[in-house]
Amino acid sequence: MKYRFIIMFLIVLCGMISIAAFNPIIGPLSRTLGLSELQSGCLVSVAGLCWLLGGYFWEKQTFMSRKMMLASIMLVYLITLILFALLADYAETRLKGSTSLFWIFLVPRAISGFFFGGITAIAQAYVMGWTTRETRTRGMALFGAANGLGFVLGPAMSGGMAAIGLTAPMYAAAILIFAMMLLFVLLIANEPEQEMHRQASVLSLNDGRIRFYLWIGLVLSLALNIVQVTIAFYVQDTLGYNVQAATQLIGLGLTISGVMVVVSQIVISKYLQWPPQRVLRVGLLFVALGMLGLLTFIQFAYIDFVLLGIGIGFTLLGYSAGASHAVQDHEQRSVASYIAALQGGGSFLGPVTGTALYTAHLAYPYSFCILLIGVTGLLALKKRPAAISSSSSAK
Repeated sequence: MKYRFIIMFLIVLCGMISIAAFNPIIGPLSRTLGLSELQSGCLVSVAGLCWLLGGYFWEKQTFMSRKMMLASIMLVYLITLILFALLADYAETRLKGSTSLFWIFLVPRAISGFFFGGITAIAQAYVMGWTTRETRTRGMALFGAANGLGFVLGPAMSGGMAAIGLTAPMYAAAILIFAMMLLFVLLIANEPEQEMHRQASVLSLNDGRIRFYLWIGLVLSLALNIVQVTIAFYVQDTLGYNVQAATQLIGLGLTISGVMVVVSQIVISKYLQWPPQRVLRVGLLFVALGMLGLLTFIQFAYIDFVLLGIGIGFTLLGYSAGASHAVQDHEQRSVASYIAALQGGGSFLGPVTGTALYTAHLAYPYSFCILLIGVTGLLALKKRPAAISSSSSAK
């Protein structure tokens, strides 16, 4: 029944693409509509916060069947995507510069984040219910791959389509979600609820086996969100590009990064067979080099995006595989939940941090990311493999 896992993988992948596709267009869209940099960051951050709250809320609901709940959540979520795009199109012609625009946009962003949290939470529950103790690690790895790849491919799709129109990626994301909803309704049976056996003790965020991996995941998510929401401002202000030229450069650059993420993960899994520690060290080095390139050699942006893509691919695979390998089978659910939450945490903290730093100085967001990744990389170099992946918990 592999098709079930493929469908769930596609649902999570397209969901992540849809929510991450918003990041590259918020910069040019906010300037077109007269919003400030900080306001644009808040529009991304509020979705990240509601994503975390929604995931916690929907995972515990039992007032309807799981299939009906996921289908309903996907429907409401795609409606909020279309609503936001329609509001933005209307505001561009009728409400440009209005002081109420920020609050008009904030509501659908909050609702979409809350319902998106339900998509990832229920999809994870499906995967857990379909796997056994022996296959759970592989199932959770599939779930994590969909999260990570979607978070990178979403901005790539968005940047590529922004040349058609700034709201075009939102409509495309809604179409993707609608297609996945139909696929889910038609091909996944309405199964009886299966309550997973839960251990009395739940993994702590401070568990010595996983905390370093989780820290790296949070740092990467934070840095990616900072770059994605500020890169449009940065390209316009440093290179003097107009909105269309900036979105074209960013679109191609993010597409290149997305391709490099996929290629690097294929190379690692099929040819290198490196342990997570080495994968992480190489990944953090390339991410830092890509960030440094954006800060100092933005005129060679495509090379910077190549370096970033390689680094993201290595780091994503390194921290997710490392955390999964570090714990036992019955602890995989907790690890998967934490890894999924990292994306929401980065989506909440990164945009508002990045835009606040950019408001202070255009170089600050990238300097901050380089410093954060550099310190993390040094810690990874000093960390002994036995201390990272030890099967004993040091709390």
